[in-house]
Amino acid sequence: MVEYATITVELEPAEAVELSRLSRGTRSGDGRPRVIERVAPATAPGSYEVTPGPYVGRFRLSSGRVVDIGSRFPFADMAVLLELGHRATLLHDDIAVAAGGHGLMDVIATAFCREAARVTGQGLAKAYEQRTFLRPPYPGAPSVSAQLRVHAGRPDRLATRASRLTVNVPLNQVVATALRRLLTLTYSDKSLTQRLRALAPAFQRVTEVAGRPPETREVPARYRDIVPLARLILEGQTALPVSDECAGASVLFSMTKIWEAYVGRWLSARWPGSTISGQHRITLTDSSPDRAGWADFVVLEADVPVAVYDAKYRPWRAGPSTDEIYQLYTYARRLGITHAALVYPAAEERHASTTVDEVTIESYGVPVRQVNSGS
Repeated sequence: MVEYATITVELEPAEAVELSRLSRGTRSGDGRPRVIERVAPATAPGSYEVTPGPYVGRFRLSSGRVVDIGSRFPFADMAVLLELGHRATLLHDDIAVAAGGHGLMDVIATAFCREAARVTGQGLAKAYEQRTFLRPPYPGAPSVSAQLRVHAGRPDRLATRASRLTVNVPLNQVVATALRRLLTLTYSDKSLTQRLRALAPAFQRVTEVAGRPPETREVPARYRDIVPLARLILEGQTALPVSDECAGASVLFSMTKIWEAYVGRWLSARWPGSTISGQHRITLTDSSPDRAGWADFVVLEADVPVAVYDAKYRPWRAGPSTDEIYQLYTYARRLGITHAALVYPAAEERHASTTVDEVTIESYGVPVRQVNSGS
């Protein structure tokens, strides 16, 4: 399947029910994302029209059938979006057969490169460890146990123990082992191998994890995105060559969140020197109880709002819907501004506008890769 593209497939009744549950997403209370937008019976008996939502990846139904959802963008565009995007939504409870090629591995490796570069750029986590020193200079304090164990108590020899900072901690071991695992694979995007090799020196002094990676409860903020990806790789579920014998993890990338991050970068280039406030709170009522909305982006100049933007991850639309007009018009009036806009992904630049009272609501179609190309 391809995101947002309706296809007709033959399904068992239980499979159709399971897909329809995924169309309810988190509203069903099971915590799973809304992977499927719509499931409806088709004209042929046993056939259903299925429309996936804004997720790219794969997962497995209880029947064992694997569902692959591909991106409507070429992989080169997909990689750019992942460079600016957010973490994957990981469905750890199922394992999916690795049929259909290794494109998903390219996606996972791209996300891993992005997060590993962020971690190494901010500095690897460190901790103190106790080391034994048998040669001068002898830091720390004498160690009787080491003296007896190593030197058999000889009076002419010395052994000491001291604390030293090290990057060889469990958190880095999980990431380093995943990196080395990724380096053994072949990718359709050849540059991924070079990027992975460039990360290797940063983890040179970090040992590998033996067996199943340990649970990491306290994770620094800069590691929160890479640890789930690393664990996924180390569990042996993401090496996806073309082979039915190999297994791949159920993993889904939320393209809605990734597109929001891309639009944020696009706005930073479009409004140089201005502040781009993401998920900006807007008070909607003047009386109690206080009601608020959250705009995807508000552009601030000297802390004063000048424009509001909404990122829409769906095909280009020349004009806003009625609901969008209500929403953006309300946001603009509450902020005291006259400029609001919707931003869609598109193959080429597109632009349209409509006016409600003094508020202009624009629609922009933004080509993927526009930000990185500098246009």
